[in-house]
Amino acid sequence: MKKNLTFIFLLISTLSFSQAVTQKIFDGNINGKIPITLTLNLDGGTVFGNVIYKKKGIPISVIGSQSKNTLFFHELMPDGQVTGIYSAELKGDKITGTWNAIKVNAKDLSLSLSKTQEQIIPRKSLKSVTGTYRYSFGENGGAGEMLVQQIGNDKIAISFNNVTSAPAYNMASIGRTILKYTNNQAIYSNQEFGKCKFKITFLENGAKVDFMEDAYDCGFGHNASTEGNYIRVNSSLPKFEE
Repeated sequence: MKKNLTFIFLLISTLSFSQAVTQKIFDGNINGKIPITLTLNLDGGTVFGNVIYKKKGIPISVIGSQSKNTLFFHELMPDGQVTGIYSAELKGDKITGTWNAIKVNAKDLSLSLSKTQEQIIPRKSLKSVTGTYRYSFGENGGAGEMLVQQIGNDKIAISFNNVTSAPAYNMASIGRTILKYTNNQAIYSNQEFGKCKFKITFLENGAKVDFMEDAYDCGFGHNASTEGNYIRVNSSLPKFEE
């Protein structure tokens, strides 16, 4: 009986942990003179949250990745414009690295942050992921659009229309496709042009798309991809192209 109770306790603990996210809050500056507060939710290899420039006081969404101690994430406006790229190292209670403004000839600026708070929070189960998701690196930069329709609790319809930067403007397009949806994630897999497989992770106000198993053969144009960090620009039911 004791062994059974121990097993049940461990199982409940494991399930509870799997539904938890570590949230860390950092204070510091960009370039030694621009004060910011950065809130990061660390969920496996995914990071998301917001940054507040203290002089303006308006939260801006951030979405990206963590690989061991390396952080790489984008700062995205509500319309999908990427306004900053963070490339940094998380070591102990410190984040150090660079920030770049996504402008022609923009220089990397130093990033220095210290942790002020840490807590475990529950992972939110999203009620609906229907909407239009976008990212854009400016007028001549790459851009992406993902349309999503939730169909019941366990299926979604998706499509992609992404383009690389000038002057090539190569395309990565996927027509309306039904995917299984569970635990805020969906996986696309296709072998029409080779092995193509990627995961869509939905967040509170966006999504993150990552290729899996080095399966990049999707029939896209040169360097074109569905991979990226997307903001949901609206939650209305999108109109898919026929």
